[in-house]
Amino acid sequence: MRQLSMTDAFMLAAENKRQTLQMASVSILAAPGAGQRELTREVLRDLVAERIHLAPALARKLVHVPLGLDHPYWVDDIDLDIDYHVRDVALTAPGGDRQLAERVAQIVAQPLDHSRPLWELHLIHGLEGGRSAVLFKLHHASVDGISGLELHEMLFDRGPEGREVLPSIAASGERVPSKWAMLGRGLASLPGQVGRAVYGGLRSLPYLDELMPFRVTPGVGAVSRAIRRLARRLRIGGEGMLLEGEDLRVPRTIFDQPITPHRRWAFVRVPLDEAKSIKRRFGVTLNDVVVATMAGAVRRWMQEIEALPDEPLVATVPISVRPEEAESGGNLVQVMRVPLPTNEESAERRLLLTHDALHSAKERHRTVPASAMDGASHLLMPALFLPASRAAARLSGLAGASANTVVSNVPGPPEAVYVAGSRVEALYPVGGVVEGLGGFASIVFSYCGGLDLGIITDRDTPADPWRLAELYKESQKELAALAP
Repeated sequence: MRQLSMTDAFMLAAENKRQTLQMASVSILAAPGAGQRELTREVLRDLVAERIHLAPALARKLVHVPLGLDHPYWVDDIDLDIDYHVRDVALTAPGGDRQLAERVAQIVAQPLDHSRPLWELHLIHGLEGGRSAVLFKLHHASVDGISGLELHEMLFDRGPEGREVLPSIAASGERVPSKWAMLGRGLASLPGQVGRAVYGGLRSLPYLDELMPFRVTPGVGAVSRAIRRLARRLRIGGEGMLLEGEDLRVPRTIFDQPITPHRRWAFVRVPLDEAKSIKRRFGVTLNDVVVATMAGAVRRWMQEIEALPDEPLVATVPISVRPEEAESGGNLVQVMRVPLPTNEESAERRLLLTHDALHSAKERHRTVPASAMDGASHLLMPALFLPASRAAARLSGLAGASANTVVSNVPGPPEAVYVAGSRVEALYPVGGVVEGLGGFASIVFSYCGGLDLGIITDRDTPADPWRLAELYKESQKELAALAP
């Protein structure tokens, strides 16, 4: 068995009837060529059955500790029913982009069955031009953006001919412990939890506003800043503790409303070479370009509906802290809160301001000791963590937004990949909408010469994801015009 980390457990505890912390990808597959077989559910199911040992995280299910005395565990599902997890659905003619997006939003909004491994594959037939799509839906408790894409390696081939996959070595499998055994395990862990909570608190309290999941918890920022001010007055702690960090004010927007269980999703593909030319011209990072491009798109859209605040919006930007040797699966990610220069008219200035903001946020993050990151994972005893996480999820909408939106950028395969012989034309991400983090979120996957953008919104938010997607394309062209 493998126990969930605090961040993984938070992804479960923070769910409610209005928000499911799930993520997905949509692989658009080219129409079959001459002599090429059509991808069917049966073919996809057999492919997964043959290769699932390459992605062990997909064969694990949750086992909970009674009374929430400890975080849940992953255990191998020796009765894994692949037929349940691999599904298909057909669009009605003409099968356009908006029909696909509507169906994807419906599927992603539906909660996963927590008694089974937390994933689904949906083969979507009937796209225009004889194409199809594969929706890979995962729970955020089991993966972050990087580890989620790593799991795609099970499906992806480097050529249409596929590859030879060595069969799995048969294992006896794990026996799922009884509830009484799990209760005993939880009770036995309590004494150690107390000591780790006290010690973890001493190491991590000054830095909680830089660490997940506390980073997005209402009230934590004020506590951490007060402790750092006290440390400064008492002249205690290292230099990192004395760095105050930027106290960002999150402006109120038309997105500040309770979310619903329903979603809308849109997507667009823009040239990667164009973004790279901007990166080279201004000496910035590709992530800087993505975030600044989104700032331009949001600014333009909010101007169109006459709702642009005078102050810059605040964006949550995830960053991976995953070491190369880390096992696939789980969440090894922190988040930065940065000003999104939506109040700046000049596209060049928006890019340079974004670069400065992200650079400063990364420097602040580097001042956080590894001991603080480790200590934060033990700060709250699991028996307290579960109700605290649920309370934080409920309060996040009442306490005001801790950010206005989420912007993420995840590197994908640089070369073309194939699924059961069908070429993947584009690889679009589907994120989640979280209470207190604005009414919409955007993720970019870089794939095979393109930046594939997915924008998800609450269905009832004023944000039109298709308009934002179009404005993102225009915003990148505006920057590209400055970098001939």
